Amino acid sequence: MATGNPFRPSFGVSPRVLAGREDLLQDFDVALDEGPGSPLRSLLVSGARGMGKTVVLNELEDIARTRGWLVLRLPEGDRMLEELESSTVPALLAEHDVAAVRRRLTGGGLGPVGSVSTSVEDRYPVRHSLTRLLARLSDVLAMHETGMLFTLDEVQAATPDLVGEFAAIYQHLVRDDREVAFTAAGLPTGIDALLRQAGTTFLRRAERVHLRALADEEVATAARATVEDTGRTIGDAALEQFVDIVHGYPYLLQLVGYHAWRVDPARTEVTLDDVGSTLPVVVERMGRLVHAPALAGVPERQRGYLRAMAVDDGPAATREVARRMGVTMSEQNVYRARLIDRELVVAAGHGYVDFALPYLREHLRARTR
Repeated sequence: MATGNPFRPSFGVSPRVLAGREDLLQDFDVALDEGPGSPLRSLLVSGARGMGKTVVLNELEDIARTRGWLVLRLPEGDRMLEELESSTVPALLAEHDVAAVRRRLTGGGLGPVGSVSTSVEDRYPVRHSLTRLLARLSDVLAMHETGMLFTLDEVQAATPDLVGEFAAIYQHLVRDDREVAFTAAGLPTGIDALLRQAGTTFLRRAERVHLRALADEEVATAARATVEDTGRTIGDAALEQFVDIVHGYPYLLQLVGYHAWRVDPARTEVTLDDVGSTLPVVVERMGRLVHAPALAGVPERQRGYLRAMAVDDGPAATREVARRMGVTMSEQNVYRARLIDRELVVAAGHGYVDFALPYLREHLRARTR
């Protein structure tokens, strides 16, 4: 029986068993077969924190690499295009383009035949643009019937102007029928901001994929398969508890599994008590790693709305929330709409709202005591 913990609760680390994203990965695989012009070669993946966006990006990169494609992760920060132009793409050309090697005169030698080292230098050297460099790299890859996949993670942290400039370069490559693809991942607000940016009109035609919560069946299947891969078992009652704690959240699937598994790795079965013992860790980790960052930029009045919701154990009546806040229903509607846009709140039937993130209620309650 294997003793290494098979669950991987670190953000951005691909799990051993990927749940609920198979259709997206298969569609992208087909898009690479379909050739230039396939709409699914340009993907914008959005979702809440912990919904598995980076993991999906990793899997898309693996699909491309399996086909022999080059994967170019767009650098972060204000030097995105400069780094691509000055180092990343030239290094790839030096590695893959046989015509990139130049000879230089280094001296002569005396002997029966004689020898000379030569060089070819441009009198008027030209600094190639990023567009030309990528076009040349595409030509080189075409000789091997492969292409380039560009990926950008955490879109909301990227410099919008630079992403817009890159989008224009990428559009030229697509118009020239190059073997290229582009996938970006980020929070919904980050994707929306990107598409509003001047120069990103082309990306508005990209396929937008919003990662949903996993179905209970998907969580159960992935959890059981991951446990059984180690030679251990998990009973039906423990699996049901597992599903209840996870709430369809991919990060929690890994976190609950990790801590339940490590209670007693030597024991054959992961028990109901093992799974139940993970709840305090889950609430604390979600609060620190998901809720706190999600609330960081939320205005105080909207936070007040969330605190008013947290009084209830389940969905909150919007009229009661307005009463607790001391605002009119019209004002309440404004706060509600903005929190829905931030994916912190969801409609829960006519006149009711609920939290979009699991354990956000507990996080807010802990900070109002």
